[in-house]
Amino acid sequence: MKEVQVTLPSDRKTLMDEFLKEFSLPATSYDFGTSFRYELNIDDYQTNILIEELKARGIGAAYGEIIVRPVSLIISSAKEKDNLPSSAGVNREEILVTLGDISGISSIYILMNCLAAALAAFGLLNNDIVVIIASMIVAPLLGPIVLTSLGLLSLETTSFIKRGLLAEITGISVTVVIGGLMVLITQYLVSLGILTGFTVELTTELHNRTRLDLPIIALALLGGLAAGIVVARGLDVSIVGVAIAASLCPPAATIGILVALGEFSLALSAIGLLLFNILAINLSCTGVFWIFGVKSRGLSKRQSAKVRRMNIIWILVVLILLALIYILVPSS
Repeated sequence: MKEVQVTLPSDRKTLMDEFLKEFSLPATSYDFGTSFRYELNIDDYQTNILIEELKARGIGAAYGEIIVRPVSLIISSAKEKDNLPSSAGVNREEILVTLGDISGISSIYILMNCLAAALAAFGLLNNDIVVIIASMIVAPLLGPIVLTSLGLLSLETTSFIKRGLLAEITGISVTVVIGGLMVLITQYLVSLGILTGFTVELTTELHNRTRLDLPIIALALLGGLAAGIVVARGLDVSIVGVAIAASLCPPAATIGILVALGEFSLALSAIGLLLFNILAINLSCTGVFWIFGVKSRGLSKRQSAKVRRMNIIWILVVLILLALIYILVPSS
């Protein structure tokens, strides 16, 4: 259950009254003279419809505010049934709150990417799968993927897609650079005799991130699907973020390592694998959001048609790119 608190100016009170009457929603109202506050309880997956309906009336967008709080338990004898529909997913604003600071570029986001990249590089150079898994847990790459996917389902391209893509590029770039620096630092320490008995060389884990085979493809597609489902349902994103990072963080670190080692041919294969994973995750995540109804509502027919055309073009372009990358990147 969710508790929704709506505050708006007194001269807009009739809008909220008409909304409550239209959907047979019981609510408690408080008169503060210059403003009114309404409090109502709804099911978890009614917030998507409710927020969009309120915003379509200007509430929370042009005037007033909407506050949504989770409620762990309600025990009530009331059996009133409202007419407000439910959706399979939560509202976009709820998703953005869930993602928090990892949904865009911030000092925390960059720091976490640096730490994840260092862990990934250390694990790749030492053939240590445990350390590589640790890097996946730290990497905050789920937020930008979700932002980009949300932007593809709305007309807010400047606020969502631009912000998501910029964060994706920044996170990946930081990981690539740190991967290369880890090689240079390690080689320097070896030359000074501080690291004895260690040689910087191509490992099995590095080679694994230069091949585009069926398990890699499945991980990217299924990881994107899992992320979309978990985020759209408003669940804890910490675990599913590991699946996303598994397809992005180690391959990105691999690119930096291979460039630093002068293995440019293998680095190109790693770049192809990384691009394939990014596109596949975004595509599958966007598809889940569309199915679960996490998209802009209240659009005109012309705006809806524009969004549909944009989505079709996006899907076709991504499918063509995926096919080209699959052909060009070696599978073994």
